Amino acid sequence: MLLSAMFIDMHTHEELFSPCSVMRLEEAVVAARYAGLDGLCVTDHNSTDIRAVAADYLRREDFPVFVGVEFSTAQGDIVAFGLEELPEPWLTPAQTFIDLVNDREGFCFAAHPFRSYGGGLDRFTDKLTGLHGLETFNGGNIYQEDNLRAARVCRRLGLIPVAGSDAHCVENVGTYATWFPQNITSERELILALLSGQGRPVHKTGKSAYAFIKEEPEYKKFPGSF
Repeated sequence: MLLSAMFIDMHTHEELFSPCSVMRLEEAVVAARYAGLDGLCVTDHNSTDIRAVAADYLRREDFPVFVGVEFSTAQGDIVAFGLEELPEPWLTPAQTFIDLVNDREGFCFAAHPFRSYGGGLDRFTDKLTGLHGLETFNGGNIYQEDNLRAARVCRRLGLIPVAGSDAHCVENVGTYATWFPQNITSERELILALLSGQGRPVHKTGKSAYAFIKEEPEYKKFPGSF
């Protein structure tokens, strides 16, 4: 178990603005607390409309909910923070979207970049500039090799590793998360913490317990889907 840390699930979906999810925001927060998380990122598909709901929930429940977006570019999915308005999904090139995030001083990472059944940037990952990180561990991937490949490419490209559950139901919240050494209370603080590269991927080892993912041989102990 890790001490004096902040654990944040960087990639979840709630049902109000992600129709593929069967989890309300309130249920996600309950599950996050049960899992031992200190914060939750809601990254709905092509929408940040949950922002007002999340802000109201934070005021009432005192649990950090950070709002990003999993945006569908023409080449694959990218999770981003720091955007108020979004371009046209599916038609916007990945490079154009990344440039927009950088122009807004945000942070973006490739979601499940090498997912075997599609949706990731895959072969385009090496061709893009300005991408800050890769989701090296995604709890929604069926095959662990997809995560291993993301971890290897992330190291090779010198990008920032990020981990999240990609939860669409309460059972999966917190399976993977990202550890930060500092307290984070706002989306801007989250962006700065991510850009600093201090976050480290962790995996859930039990109720309210997480461990760093350290060496590649160790990765193979963990299932690719929960």
